[in-house]
Amino acid sequence: MPTARIEITPYHAEVHFDNLVIKTGSEETPSPFQLFLASLGACAGLNAAGYCENHELPTEGLKIIMDVERDPDTRLASVIKMQLVPPKGFPEKRKKALLRAAEACFVKRHFTSPPRFETSIAEE
Repeated sequence: MPTARIEITPYHAEVHFDNLVIKTGSEETPSPFQLFLASLGACAGLNAAGYCENHELPTEGLKIIMDVERDPDTRLASVIKMQLVPPKGFPEKRKKALLRAAEACFVKRHFTSPPRFETSIAEE
């Protein structure tokens, strides 16, 4: 079974992962690029939360703030900034390790060894 099935109509897309469906293309739904950014932020945040859980540290209030700088000519992201906001009272001596955990995000690591993309026409 494919990892995802994407159904496309003009200005809309529905992404199906087993029992999960994500819709895009309206003012109420995220764009594909917003979903891409969300996956990066969620991955980093989940890694950071996992570090906290493993070390019995607080997670309440943990968040990631993201900002994107775009190349003015291509409109592609040139810098994706993620700022990790630790919970109040988080131990100073654990902040570097928390940051390392967030930076180990599996989604982000795909940029260091990018996959080859293969697009083809499906046979009916």
